[in-house]
Amino acid sequence: MSIGVPAHSRGCPVCGGEGAHLLELPRQPVYQHPVPAGARVPEPHLVDLSWDACKVCAHAWQPNFNAEQLRNIYRSHYYTPAPSGIGAQFRNDFLQVLHEQQLISTARVLLEVGAADGDVLAELKRRAGALHAYAFEPNHENAAVARSRGLEVRESFFGADAANAGLEPTDLIYARHVIEHVFDFASFFAGVAVVAAPGARLVLETPSLDFHASRGSIEPFHIEHVHVFALRSLAWLSSLHGWGVHCHAVTPSGNLIAAFSRTAAALEPAAPELDGLAARLERTRAHLRELLSGRPLIFWGAGSAGIVLASMLGREPDVWTDGNPNKIGKRYVGSERPIVAPEAALGSADPGVAALVVTSSFVNEILPRVRELGWRGDVYGPAGEVLQAWK
Repeated sequence: MSIGVPAHSRGCPVCGGEGAHLLELPRQPVYQHPVPAGARVPEPHLVDLSWDACKVCAHAWQPNFNAEQLRNIYRSHYYTPAPSGIGAQFRNDFLQVLHEQQLISTARVLLEVGAADGDVLAELKRRAGALHAYAFEPNHENAAVARSRGLEVRESFFGADAANAGLEPTDLIYARHVIEHVFDFASFFAGVAVVAAPGARLVLETPSLDFHASRGSIEPFHIEHVHVFALRSLAWLSSLHGWGVHCHAVTPSGNLIAAFSRTAAALEPAAPELDGLAARLERTRAHLRELLSGRPLIFWGAGSAGIVLASMLGREPDVWTDGNPNKIGKRYVGSERPIVAPEAALGSADPGVAALVVTSSFVNEILPRVRELGWRGDVYGPAGEVLQAWK
C-alpha cells in the first residue's frame, strides 16, 4: 500500500480540475470491520464525511480526510481474514480477468502492493511459475502469513523509496483495492517506475464509480476510501504517469480491473452521470426504510458494506451474522450486538416476519447457504432488491 503526504484541496487530485460538492454523509463509522469483544479502539468512532467530484475527469474524493487516522487504520486493518473458500468472489474474479487477458503466463517476477495475507500472490506465483513474488504489506500479522506462503515480503508502505527495496525488475505489478487509499499518487507511480521491467504490466483493481453511481450505491463511499475512481479518472491518472490502458473490465460485484502498459494508447472514456447521485441515494434510503420498517432485521455480512448500510438506514439490525467463522463473537465498534453464526441467526427468527438482508458482495456464496439452512423468509440485497421472496 502506498501512503504519502496528503494535499487537501478543492482541486481534483487526479487532473487538477475544478471540484464540486458531491455527497454529504453524516455520522459515518470510522471502523469498518468488527473487533474482538472488549477491544479498546480510539475515538472518534463516528465522523461526518464529505465528497467532491471533478467536473473534468469525473473523479470522486474526500477533500478533508484525516491522514494520520487513516495511516493507523491501514496499519491495524481491524480486518478478519476468512478461511480458504469463504468470501472468495473478489479473488476469483480478479484471477479470471488476468487469465482471460493473458497477463500471467509470461510473468517471471511479480509484485503485489498491499498483499494482505498473500493468498492471491501465492496463487499467481504458482500459475506463472514465477522466480520471485514480492509483496509490500504494512500490517505485521498479514505480512507474517504472507511470508509463510514462501513470498518475499517488505513490511512497509509502497512508494518512491521502493528503489531501495532490492527487487529484481518486475514483469507484473498489481494492487487490489489499494489505489483508492493512496494519498500521494506521484510517490506511488514513482515506485512503480523504479521496479517495473521493460514491457511490464500494471494492474489496478478498485471500486467502480461508474457502476456504483448508476445504482445509487454508497458502498465505496466510506472513510477508508480517499478516492472513488471512474474508468475515466483512472485512465487519466495512469496516462499522467506514462501508462496507457491495455484492457479493462468491471466485475459483477462492481470492481473495476484495469491493466496498463507503457505502450498502450491513452484512453478517454465517457464520464459517469454523477449529478443525480445524492437524489438516487435518498430514493434508495426511503425505499429501504419503508420496506424494512417495523420488521426484525438480520444482516448477513459483517464487513464495510454492512456497517455502511446500517448507517444509511439509521438503524442497526437486530442480528448480525457472517459466514466467516473468525468473526463470530466479535462486535462492531460502538455496538453491543455480537456477530452470531448463521445457524443461530436464522434459527431464532420467524421467517414470515423477519427480513434477511445480504450486505455482502458474495451473494453467490451466501444464498445457497441460506437455503441449506432452511430459511424460507424474505431475502433482500443492499438496495432492497428481492433475492428470495417469502412463500
